[in-house]
Amino acid sequence: MAVGDRLKNLRKEKSLSVARLGELSGVSRPYIAQIESGRRQNPSGEKLQMLATALGVTIADLLGSKEGIPSELLEEIPASLREFVRRGGKKLGIQREDVEMLKHVHFRGRRPESPEDWELIFSFLRRILG
Repeated sequence: MAVGDRLKNLRKEKSLSVARLGELSGVSRPYIAQIESGRRQNPSGEKLQMLATALGVTIADLLGSKEGIPSELLEEIPASLREFVRRGGKKLGIQREDVEMLKHVHFRGRRPESPEDWELIFSFLRRILG
């Protein structure tokens, strides 16, 4: 997924218009629109930082990298697991192998439904097996 697509998805997750994101970040509306449309594929680091701060995410979130976890892997996992990785990945030291294992977790046909559930399972497994 391109940086523009990730930016648009994050903006929409926060229910922000392009204009409102521009106000919060200090980045012009046309610049944001160019990134989201793919016309500006390599935005400056300064602008990315401004946008990331306004969205409450990291530049790595905008670029699609998570401590060595490919963005393609993050796209194929349940939303609640993706949010767990996004929120606590760095703090807990979650690695690609951990995500690969967690994406297969289910019990009686059900998967954890919240990031907090995923954290509990991860912490338990790390304590018992780690």
